[in-house]
Amino acid sequence: MAVMDRHILFKCPQTGMNVQHRLGDAPAEGTHVSVPCPACTRLHLIDRSTGRLLGDRRS
Repeated sequence: MAVMDRHILFKCPQTGMNVQHRLGDAPAEGTHVSVPCPACTRLHLIDRSTGRLLGDRRS
């Protein structure tokens, strides 16, 4: 079975800029993955299933 990547778009909480990132569908431990942010050079935690930042309360 081939593993497919998908693109996610999130807003950097530090700069407010939209950031695009490729998120692999490969199985990982836990529900969140750390993503390096090119806008602020920090790491953000992204929920693998929804593509949202940890703590994002949008519905």
